[in-house]
Amino acid sequence: MKKILALLLAAVMTLSIFASCGANEKQAYLNALLKDTGFSGVVFVTKNGHTVCQTAKGVENSETNQPITTDTKFCIGSVSKQFAAAAILLLRQEGKLSVDEDLTRFFPDYRYAKELTIRHLLDMRSGIREFYDVEYIDGAFTELPTGELRGVITNDNTAGENRRLLEDWLLRQPLEFEPDSAFEYSNSNYFLLARIVEIVSGQSYSDFLREHIFEPLGMKHTTFIDDVDLFRHPHLAAPTVTPQTVYVGVTMGLGDMISNAHDIDRWLTSLRTHALLTGESVEMMTTDYTDEYDECGEEENYGFGIRPYGEGLFHSGYFSTYLTMVYTDPKTGMNVFAVTNDDINPNVSIPELGWNLVDDLNV
Repeated sequence: MKKILALLLAAVMTLSIFASCGANEKQAYLNALLKDTGFSGVVFVTKNGHTVCQTAKGVENSETNQPITTDTKFCIGSVSKQFAAAAILLLRQEGKLSVDEDLTRFFPDYRYAKELTIRHLLDMRSGIREFYDVEYIDGAFTELPTGELRGVITNDNTAGENRRLLEDWLLRQPLEFEPDSAFEYSNSNYFLLARIVEIVSGQSYSDFLREHIFEPLGMKHTTFIDDVDLFRHPHLAAPTVTPQTVYVGVTMGLGDMISNAHDIDRWLTSLRTHALLTGESVEMMTTDYTDEYDECGEEENYGFGIRPYGEGLFHSGYFSTYLTMVYTDPKTGMNVFAVTNDDINPNVSIPELGWNLVDDLNV
């Protein structure tokens, strides 16, 4: 996650920059990290509601050449998962479900419905098979339905048709392992969670999030991939290559959101202030439910749609040429939003950039 080289570079830059007496050392630090990189995207760091440093570089798309600003919207990929988790917890707060109830009420014909609980989906310990395969096409991160679904789930279908096809396929698959016996990141869990939100609330998933999360928090610039044209939506930074992925319908709950720096800052702050979720719900969401290591030997950390790490919480999101990292530290009040629409740029690593900011500015 934090490469030794990146840490050494950050340490050297920190010593040199903070030794100066500039008017805004933290802004100077961020500027130095991005100097001569050709960065296209936004970095926005706040602490207790005050801007620590920020930058916005590049153009929103090649047709308009409008400059990217901190108001510009981006696809945020798997950062969307924490909103699905929050939707489940909001329904729990209303007494409409329990995270420890099994799935019988929602998927009565599912052969594993009695073995699996909502909690197993939230903390990625269900054993439900991943429906995405990852490929790199034209240098872009591309998620395609697994081989047997290609040609079935297509962009010739409506979003609703693709969702029905995906749900039917998922509920016919054997589990990869016994529920709660292991952690395995699977997008399928969060698609099914979004469906549970729809079943319990009687609303579409997108309408539920708009009414119960976006509107109360003033997230006026947040929407969904299925509702827009990625190359023509106003003030959306377009991907730098044409996406080859199939995305209509099947990103629901797992990677479907478009947002901007200010809206995500409002959301991260709400976790600290309990503007929507109670203290109990936030604690449930931000508890680490894993004690395992990934294939690279790094510790896995996962709560409900967000990853606890040290004193803070983070998640990354990948979609096409978009790469996002968000971080919040409830104790210090620091929020970090870092995003690019040009991840094929080899000069900038959003994870390294984000962690450098966390490590060196979170004081």
